[in-house]
Amino acid sequence: MRVLAAALVACLGCSPAVVASPQEGTATKPAAKNTKPATYKDYERKPVVLSEKEVEELRAEVLARCQLKPETKPQEAPWFFHYEMGKDLQKRGDPQRALDSLIEAATQRADPAHGARIYGMWFLDYLPYYEIARAHARLGNWDCAENALEYSRRAKEVTERDKEFAEFKALARETEAKLKKP
Repeated sequence: MRVLAAALVACLGCSPAVVASPQEGTATKPAAKNTKPATYKDYERKPVVLSEKEVEELRAEVLARCQLKPETKPQEAPWFFHYEMGKDLQKRGDPQRALDSLIEAATQRADPAHGARIYGMWFLDYLPYYEIARAHARLGNWDCAENALEYSRRAKEVTERDKEFAEFKALARETEAKLKKP
């Protein structure tokens, strides 16, 4: 797992400390012009969309679905909580918070897998880098989306046999088009 995390850090061009989820509502400086492409370290954070109350209600729903105690603190929650939270935040239209959660999931468990075992008989398709790319695309962070897609490709996270493949290819084409210089 540490090898994949190190590979993510190398691919995305950031330090391991940067891969950890920043505090919600904080912002980093935008990348300076004429410098290397934006990474997780230097992309411009966008405003969050959902209210704190809405996020707390969603957090309670996800904790229950993940069979975690209601008093579980986010920093103590397992990777699958953060992954599920990130996907739900995406569905509810808050890509910045979704990105924070998805990055935390990938930090805790770097290896993607179809049919990843959570516990007991609960399995899920764990595609963190694809989901990170989707969140960056929704935020307009095209360089970051490209980096996450590349890592997803290297990890063989989404293949031609997967139901996500058509959307993956469309996202890759859109990202490439957005990054083309006029």
